[in-house]
Amino acid sequence: MIDFISDEKIDLLSQMVRDIYGLKFSPDRWNDLKAAVVKAGRELGKFKSADECLDYLLSPQVGEKDLELFINQLTIGETYFFRDPGTLGVLERDILLKISGTGSGRYGAVRVWSMACATGEEPYTVAMMCRRSNVRSEIFGTDIDSEALLKAAEGSYRKWSFRIESNNFKDVYFKSDTPNFFQLDQSIKDMVRFSRLNLIGDALPTYLWGMDVVLCRNVLIYFSEDGVRLVLDKIWESLNSDGWLVVTPSESALVTAHGKFEPVSIGSVLVFRKNKEYLSKNFNEVLNNFYEKEFNELSDGDDLDDALNFDSDNYIFCDPEPDPLAHDRIEPYAASDPVSGPAENFVSLENLNPIEEACVLREKGDYAAALSLLKRSLDNNLPRSTAAEVLLAIAEIKADSGLLDEAAHWCNKSIEADRVASYPHFLLGQIRMAEGDFDAALCEIRKAVFLDGSFIMAHFVLGNIYLSQKDNSAAARHFRISLQELEKIDKDMPVPHSDRATAGRLIEMIKLVKNNIV
Repeated sequence: MIDFISDEKIDLLSQMVRDIYGLKFSPDRWNDLKAAVVKAGRELGKFKSADECLDYLLSPQVGEKDLELFINQLTIGETYFFRDPGTLGVLERDILLKISGTGSGRYGAVRVWSMACATGEEPYTVAMMCRRSNVRSEIFGTDIDSEALLKAAEGSYRKWSFRIESNNFKDVYFKSDTPNFFQLDQSIKDMVRFSRLNLIGDALPTYLWGMDVVLCRNVLIYFSEDGVRLVLDKIWESLNSDGWLVVTPSESALVTAHGKFEPVSIGSVLVFRKNKEYLSKNFNEVLNNFYEKEFNELSDGDDLDDALNFDSDNYIFCDPEPDPLAHDRIEPYAASDPVSGPAENFVSLENLNPIEEACVLREKGDYAAALSLLKRSLDNNLPRSTAAEVLLAIAEIKADSGLLDEAAHWCNKSIEADRVASYPHFLLGQIRMAEGDFDAALCEIRKAVFLDGSFIMAHFVLGNIYLSQKDNSAAARHFRISLQELEKIDKDMPVPHSDRATAGRLIEMIKLVKNNIV
């Protein structure tokens, strides 16, 4: 198939995508649209050229399924179970359990909406937490991708969906006939209702009214400024009085700029609440005390380490649903070390780069084999620089597994081996942020910038921290440096250490935030 597409037609396509789906693709990201047209044309298999496929997509005759197939090329549906354990710990302990029995659902059930749920890992994670804590719930998952929703309904997952091992949830709620596929227990599947929803083009269905909690994580980053506002308006409409909104840290500024939601810090996690009595403050003041909070003075109940290990016996539950798996009861989750894999998973180091081989194993979801390979490679008298990289790779695996103390330990060992490397300081700063120690986080990320003045994500994170501390001048400076460095690279290229965000998308996010602080 011939892949040439004119910019004039791509401009029309970008307008259509923005108007119908709220997705913003500025000219520096048109290559993403062109690539999506090419992929869609090949999958549809009925066009001689990408230009012919584009004409079809822009025509009134385009089929809804075909248009959906194209749109699915533009979004990343990657997710996994128990993603961001710190936030989930706060969600379970400080939100779900505290409103258990008094939610807006039937018999006081807590109603939860997981937006853009892809293949279902997030809503099923919430379902497993509710089952463990005896929280009666009504859980809904929506996405624009019908194929992803079909996979979610099937409840069959590969090892890659279990990048964080949490107190044997996989052993309790999944069955496996093969080493690489796991089938979710039917009782958990029955707790979640899936449906297709275009967050921009569709009206809010009545069954999504009266929500107690909305999870909107890694969703807003895809939308234009108008799209962000429209989606947040729908969330506001969906939530009942005092309902909760959970987003990622990188999206918090977008919610704050919207102006309606009250920011609430619980430990080191920032969430938002629908509070009609809340008077929106000036954007420069809304996060007044969040990063300045003295975390070392928090009570045990507010400490994140304890948040994942609270004693559910101290809570009174209201008419809990019967639990058919009660004999398999597991304790409130705390991330644990990756489960050891079979010996045949270990790969010989002969003639192999241990970093590259470990990366391949991690991409397959085999953290245990990757960790074992890296640790064994340290016995091979590696050059100091290579040893530093191995130590850092171990730290990354520990961090991905939620083992923050161990991750920090290996980060420090990597820093000792290579004192001029910037990324170990950045990773250690991220770990300190997850632990709630923002002074230490700021110190480490500043070191990363000192060692590498062009470190884009370090400047981006510093900009967000300073913004939250009301230091708009410092925030603007680091955002400006981020933009300057981003302009030097291809807009379609993923930015290092950004969880695969492209340069073009990061530019849009920074400009959107800057527009609200200038």
